Amino acid sequence: MHDLLVQSIQSLQKSKYGKGNKGKLTSIQSALKLANPLFASSPKDHEKSGRIISFRNIEQTEQIPKILDEFASNFEIQCLENDGASAKNYSLFSVTLLKIIKTLDADKKRGLVSAHAINILNQMFVKYPVEYKKVEIRDPLKFVFVIAELVMDAERNLSKNYEFDEILLRQISPLMQRYYMKFDNAITQIIYEFNKMPKFRLTVSIGERHEEIVKTFLQYGMFQLSLEDKISRAKNIIEKITLEKSDAITLKHYNVLKLCFRDKEMRPHLVQIAKTTSRSERRFANTILDEVLDL
Repeated sequence: MHDLLVQSIQSLQKSKYGKGNKGKLTSIQSALKLANPLFASSPKDHEKSGRIISFRNIEQTEQIPKILDEFASNFEIQCLENDGASAKNYSLFSVTLLKIIKTLDADKKRGLVSAHAINILNQMFVKYPVEYKKVEIRDPLKFVFVIAELVMDAERNLSKNYEFDEILLRQISPLMQRYYMKFDNAITQIIYEFNKMPKFRLTVSIGERHEEIVKTFLQYGMFQLSLEDKISRAKNIIEKITLEKSDAITLKHYNVLKLCFRDKEMRPHLVQIAKTTSRSERRFANTILDEVLDL
């Protein structure tokens, strides 16, 4: 089925129906070539049941969205059903969707296609939840990065903030919990790794919106932790705030701590931790303690 999609695009390029999209179709072929590992173990029986796609009755503006939907269908049938829903598979699939979308002109239609791609992922998550390996961080974080890029592409082209579906937040939650429990400044750590990771040949500058999206993901994951873990981690962060000598580092701790403030279950415990914490020699740290006491 994937091979047939590639053949269909090649036929479209040679036909009069692909005349206005030839350059874009070349870029899509390159993206699909990078996605070949997703289909390496797929039974050849799928190819026998498929067919070359006819673009004769498809509007030129709908050709690329049609290719995107066909690729998504192939991924579900040939990869998810056979190889499972690993974060590695999902990250390569997601970036291929993004590369296909980036061939479209920047406008409202492209924004709708980006939002549609995220919705495709949400539907897949219901049937094939993301499987995380205990020690795996790199591939899941690449997956989070690509999701953020899809969200930002939708936002830029629709001129409004994307509203996250709980299905998506739930899939990313285990990884965010791992970062929160392991690193004192989880937000800083994730953004640092975003900057350092290979980005699938995408030209990207990590900025404020990436950080805001990471905060959304991280906060949701934090809220899903057990009360015991939430109390333990918050106490540790508050202690570090009172002991840290650098205001810059204290601010990073504070940015993570603030994500707890909207957790109604945690508020009384945060107040209790602040009450029993020794005051700092630094005004900034004491100001943070006072804010916690006012929750």
